Amino acid sequence: MLRDCLLRLSFLGLVCTLVRGDEPAESPRRTPLVKVIQSIEPAVVALFTPMENQLMSGSGTVIHEDGYVLTNNHVLPATEGFALLPNMEPIRFRVVGRVPESDIAVVRLITIRKPLAIVPLGRTADLMNGETVVVAGNPGGRGTVYTSGIVSSKSVLEGGPNALVMTNYVNSRRDDFIQFDAASNRGNSGGPLVNMDGRVIGIVSAVVNGEQNVGLAIPIDRVLRQFEQMLEPELYHQKLAGLKVQPLASGVVVQSVQEGSPAAAAGILSGDIIQSLNGNSLRHVADWILSLDELLSASEPLHLSVQRGTENLKFDVQPQEMPPLAAVEVPSAEPGLKYSFHHGKFNQMPDFSSIPSERSGVIPSLGGQLKEINQTREDYFAIRFEGYLKIKSDGLYRLILVSDDGSRLFLHDKLTIDHDGNHPPKPASRVVRLKSGLHPLTIEYFQGNGEKRLELFIEECDNRESVSLKPIREVTADEFLHDAAEK
Repeated sequence: MLRDCLLRLSFLGLVCTLVRGDEPAESPRRTPLVKVIQSIEPAVVALFTPMENQLMSGSGTVIHEDGYVLTNNHVLPATEGFALLPNMEPIRFRVVGRVPESDIAVVRLITIRKPLAIVPLGRTADLMNGETVVVAGNPGGRGTVYTSGIVSSKSVLEGGPNALVMTNYVNSRRDDFIQFDAASNRGNSGGPLVNMDGRVIGIVSAVVNGEQNVGLAIPIDRVLRQFEQMLEPELYHQKLAGLKVQPLASGVVVQSVQEGSPAAAAGILSGDIIQSLNGNSLRHVADWILSLDELLSASEPLHLSVQRGTENLKFDVQPQEMPPLAAVEVPSAEPGLKYSFHHGKFNQMPDFSSIPSERSGVIPSLGGQLKEINQTREDYFAIRFEGYLKIKSDGLYRLILVSDDGSRLFLHDKLTIDHDGNHPPKPASRVVRLKSGLHPLTIEYFQGNGEKRLELFIEECDNRESVSLKPIREVTADEFLHDAAEK
């Protein structure tokens, strides 16, 4: 009798549940994949940029509670636009940083009223072929949609030689991408590639036309390595704190402290772990750079909570004015760059002081001059150029060095652009603030085989939001000089 009553009650409870439409607490419908998508939904952004009477669409990911969004540079043909987050009105955004040649950018949502949900940043060093991934984005401008698949390859080259040819290259510095098979279309660009821990491991950037289920994403490790270059807070605000952090460390670990800087005066040491900045907790290099940028724009002192071994310490760092690089006086300046030409089979930049020079001379400019220098030697050589870059007015400039193969650029004997290693023709750039006048310049270049190319371009930058939006131009012959009195 008791058993019959219990069965009847259980049956009635089931009927009530079905009628109400309630789900069990752990429904099999809530798979791990669904849980990941639900965790990232509040932080996936649909981006729209007005451009020539049309709306360009793209995607992004909120990576900081104050509204900073990680995306592709190519989805931002202007400096401002509109963003959509779930259950919110359109939000205005503005670009706050770009690295054009790496196709990465950061925008900030500027009409938000509360801290936003984020998607945590992961790492790609431990990526596994075959692991499940989620792609989120805004294909066709229809709003955010989700697809899933696997990592097809941890590292592939976009548009590079085939795998057999690549076995001939040593120290290749070509950009690698994560290949995945989840559906991805125009408008997905800039959106996140997310692992099953719910962390961003890449920025969706391209599809391979003519192939099925082939999407490519920029690895998040590459983004983190270039995050400082994207914003350059000290440079743009002309305020020096004087410390660098390790881009791929777990936490915010001080990599170096500039001698004589405010950070050095305060007592910060390499290896210190910065826990918080002005009361805001820090998780990684992106948090550090974004917080530093905001504080330097307001000229605020920096209050750092630091872990050093077993000690918890506090430091106050007062940023100081960082003037532009000053020009130098060269009474005997004449047009052209000096060069020395060296034979050798290199896969990275040689030590020019340790290899004999075959010949030397002066050339009027870089563009189109390699043939004049290398003469009949088609491959396997290196050239060192020395002289001065003439800047006509004070300001911010982006220097763009294009080469095949490796190259490096030094300003005032400081390595400014490191474009070393074997790679096809491609650009590398850096923004600098310069006074008008002459600036000591050294350019190093080596040629393996294939195309021979070395060019230097310049772009005047009023601000970092419009970097790459203005026409760049090649540095002209009248902007290259050398000291005729130096032998």
